[in-house]
Amino acid sequence: MSAMLTPAVELQLPVKLLPILRPKRYKVMHGGRGGGKSHTVAQVLLMFSMQRRLRILCIREVQKSISTSSKKVLEDYIVRLGLSAYFDVQKTTIICRLTGSTFEFSGLQDHTADSIRSFEGADIVWVEEAHSVTANSWNIPIPTIVRKEGAEIWATFNPDQEDDYVYKRWVLGNDPHAWVCAINWRDNPWLSEAMDDERKALKAANDDLYQHVWEGKPRSAAGVLFKRHWFKRFDLAQKPDRLNLYMASDYAGAPDPDDPDAEPDWTEHGVWGIDPTGDLWAVDWWSGQEDPSIWIAAWLQLVRRHKPLRAFEEKGVILRTVDGSISEAMRRQGVYTMRVPLASAVNKASRALGFAARAAAGTVWIPNTEWGDRLVNQLCAFNGQQGRTDDMVDVCSLVGRGIDLFHDAEPEQAPESRGVKPFTAQWLYSSEQPARPAKRY
Repeated sequence: MSAMLTPAVELQLPVKLLPILRPKRYKVMHGGRGGGKSHTVAQVLLMFSMQRRLRILCIREVQKSISTSSKKVLEDYIVRLGLSAYFDVQKTTIICRLTGSTFEFSGLQDHTADSIRSFEGADIVWVEEAHSVTANSWNIPIPTIVRKEGAEIWATFNPDQEDDYVYKRWVLGNDPHAWVCAINWRDNPWLSEAMDDERKALKAANDDLYQHVWEGKPRSAAGVLFKRHWFKRFDLAQKPDRLNLYMASDYAGAPDPDDPDAEPDWTEHGVWGIDPTGDLWAVDWWSGQEDPSIWIAAWLQLVRRHKPLRAFEEKGVILRTVDGSISEAMRRQGVYTMRVPLASAVNKASRALGFAARAAAGTVWIPNTEWGDRLVNQLCAFNGQQGRTDDMVDVCSLVGRGIDLFHDAEPEQAPESRGVKPFTAQWLYSSEQPARPAKRY
């Protein structure tokens, strides 16, 4: 490292990641949560940018807004390391005042073959969440970037599927131009106590999910927490007649006015029925990225249509914000149901365990509809990590947590026997007629 670095700062780099300081065309870091991959890359890139003039691109497959980029972790370390005087943090770029180095942020899907030429001349390209970058996206920028002598591509990711391009090429492959490092929580001496507690809790609850989230094992196509074969599929027109109906909803707030380009969160309403045997049936669903006024109207429409015995929702900031609006809408339209707010559990994976237990027992039925397919796919892709679309899973988690308040539907009763009509031939010879008194002589 250059002795000219000013100011002198103390970086926190796991020993296993120290080879990142040596030149290599490809630097690939993979593993589970808590390994410090992104934090190490952010610190080293800031350090390099202060040593000489560099053009650094920070990219991912899809970048809906600057808030979903790696800019935030770089900003945090600029402040944490006391470097604010040396960097100009602008809305979409970061510039080092010492050397003129620049950090730019982009999504690969936003580019065409022509616009990707803007990557030419980059010194370092950091590909974050590299597992989600498609083969086509990888094959467009790589030839452009490596044209420059000494240019490097750094990739960080938590493995998802074994057939993901980045995993097959560099983890399973043997590229002489690549440094590949598996880094996990045990390699990070700065792992917080809170994160370690969360790790242990998940291991105790579900070892398959733990191996994926914390040990960096790829998940199978069948799912991690939820297995595809657990779910029974049915035609919606053939649902049972006798169901006690309930609702569960995962609410989203209004779009962020300070970040209009950010993708809005999803609101999900699910209607579930429980039959006389205790099986759960998904019978109706509404999804939308709408303002609360829209999804409250959709919620009321489902209540009016199905008359659920209870509607489950999660306590928190969003509920406190919309609670009065939901109550007022019910009064205004004369549509009522018993709303049951449930406290949020420790983490997403823990909240989903109750529903997972029901599914594992083969007692959950999902219809053969577009939203039914989407529900099963989202359940099987669920791994408990933040940043993924899992709002339908959150609805299922509420169902699992509220299941103790469900009541099985009453089984159909056999018709009441009215007996035999008195004084008919059938009555005279029936065993049901009253015994005749003994004859006296």
